Amino acid sequence: MIWESTSKPRLRPVEAFRLPEGNGVGVRDRTGLSDVVLSLSEPSLHVMALMDGGNTCEQIRRKFFTEFGQTLADDTLASMLEHLDEAHFLDGPSFENYYQSLLKEYRRKGVREMSCAEALGIVDDSGDLFDEMLDEAGNVTANGRVVGLIAPHLDYPRGRPCYAAAYSSLKNRDTPDRVVILGTNHFGRSTSVVATANDFSTPFGLTRTDVDFLEKLEARCGQLRNFELDHAREHSIELQVAWLQHLFGADKFSIVAFLCPDPCGPTGTAPCDGRGVDLGEFAAALGELVAQDSQDTLIVAGADLSHIGAAFGDERTLDDAFLEEVAQRDRKALGELTAGDPFAFLRCVADQDNPTRVCSAGCIFVLARVLPDASATLLGYHQAVDHPSQTGVTCAAVMLA
Repeated sequence: MIWESTSKPRLRPVEAFRLPEGNGVGVRDRTGLSDVVLSLSEPSLHVMALMDGGNTCEQIRRKFFTEFGQTLADDTLASMLEHLDEAHFLDGPSFENYYQSLLKEYRRKGVREMSCAEALGIVDDSGDLFDEMLDEAGNVTANGRVVGLIAPHLDYPRGRPCYAAAYSSLKNRDTPDRVVILGTNHFGRSTSVVATANDFSTPFGLTRTDVDFLEKLEARCGQLRNFELDHAREHSIELQVAWLQHLFGADKFSIVAFLCPDPCGPTGTAPCDGRGVDLGEFAAALGELVAQDSQDTLIVAGADLSHIGAAFGDERTLDDAFLEEVAQRDRKALGELTAGDPFAFLRCVADQDNPTRVCSAGCIFVLARVLPDASATLLGYHQAVDHPSQTGVTCAAVMLA
């Protein structure tokens, strides 16, 4: 690409981090679409910060001079832009072509393979890890057939108590015909709902996606697969798929997987970039389709709650007082959910700009809206805290019957 003085470069979501042994600053793609890591100087980082799509190249040069008192030569800036473009760090035609090639390959494979099985201790199809968790939880009795579930999407060791409590409620349930799995879009490009037609594979086997159901839903609320590649790196779905396969058998049910956006920002349930379906409208369409369908459908939300500690920007120490404040806030929101008011749940999470960074309000909201007549029971609440790193993530187990 030729960078003119009037060009307005826009940097994609990237993050800077200190390289080891004082070797400067590294920059990487926050979404993981590019695996390139660039080593840059502090002045270069300042230049990158000006690449917001609003500054022309000429304005970037002027602002750099104002800040550092040095001239940023045209060819130096052009060279920097070329490097960033080649690394797929800039929005524009080059990145879009690269993205479409990745999307085409993802669709060609037709299978979304589990990415973290070995790290989680799932090295074969024995299921020992899951059986141990189920034994710890004992039996959970439901008043009626379980139709919905909230389980963590933390790694299994940290989320163990709530995984055990949640999935124990399904031990005596008949195998569903279909499971709708609602996840959180941590890394993707879309600010709306994202579906995938790919099947899901884990060490327990392959589970097919119910494409017919998906297409019926898209007929109601519009195309949901424009950013299907968002599923490639997202873990919140696959962690539930493995559990369900262990309980029911990988080939005994079908799935439909959706990644849900955060509805706690200034635009609420509407996508913040205006592209895609409103989350509330999606929930209504999904609920209508499930209610009208004769097949037995289970809805599962892979959801974590608060993210706290130094790693997430908190200055407070994760002491007992702080953890209790977080627990009270989490439990207040969960109380609105079990009381049957998903909108009050959202208001509770969004209050004070979601200070504990609850990441999964979207998929929990959709679950509750799809199953308005179900009674929600809180089975467990857990805080996974690592004091040495001052990092904490909370989660819950909720059964809807």
